[in-house]
Amino acid sequence: DDNFSSIVSSIEEGRIIYDNIKKFIKYLLSSNMAEVGLIVISLLAGLPLPLLPLQILWINLMTDSWPALALGVDPAGRDIMKKNPRLKEENLMTDLKSFVISAGIIGTILSLGMFLWAFKSGMPLDKVRTFTLTTLILFEMSVVYSAKSSRPFGNLTNNRWLNISVLFSMLLQILVIYSPLNVLFKLAPISILEWIPMILLAGVGFLAVEYLKMLKLRKNQYGLSS
Repeated sequence: DDNFSSIVSSIEEGRIIYDNIKKFIKYLLSSNMAEVGLIVISLLAGLPLPLLPLQILWINLMTDSWPALALGVDPAGRDIMKKNPRLKEENLMTDLKSFVISAGIIGTILSLGMFLWAFKSGMPLDKVRTFTLTTLILFEMSVVYSAKSSRPFGNLTNNRWLNISVLFSMLLQILVIYSPLNVLFKLAPISILEWIPMILLAGVGFLAVEYLKMLKLRKNQYGLSS
């Protein structure tokens, strides 16, 4: 089909697929970086493991995977056809590095801060790890919305499947905390009030990531105008 409108539609579809692959990679790499940072710093500081291997598997296989898959069907941004053509030498990671590094560092700081606070409070290790795990998951459930767009607060809630997957992942986390599964995962039930600081930390982390995106956008715009 050599119809011009078909060519335009094909280009648009290709851009959507490429963008969604980048979102998928961006989200998973930043989440994994936060987990690795948390574990490495704790080990170097001579602290107990903040998360056990089974708990890390839980994050990667059960809570992170559903939102990551939902990013694969993310709707196109309004500016999808206004972007310049991708250069041949452009690497997939070219414009992902800053997000992956910044979100990964923020996730590490938040989860490590919660771990240290809970550990220094004298809580049993299973409850300490419950706080740490849940804080990390809450942050990752918020940062997945940041991964949707390079613009701050862009297209946050326009993906119905992402909203459903985030809700499903949180229900899984609630299930593993408050059901007999907590024995298998070495977690402990927490009160409703104890959720508040974790939710606040995740919110602060989300705002920090969005703020850094805004700074990067302003820097790019200033560079173009100068």
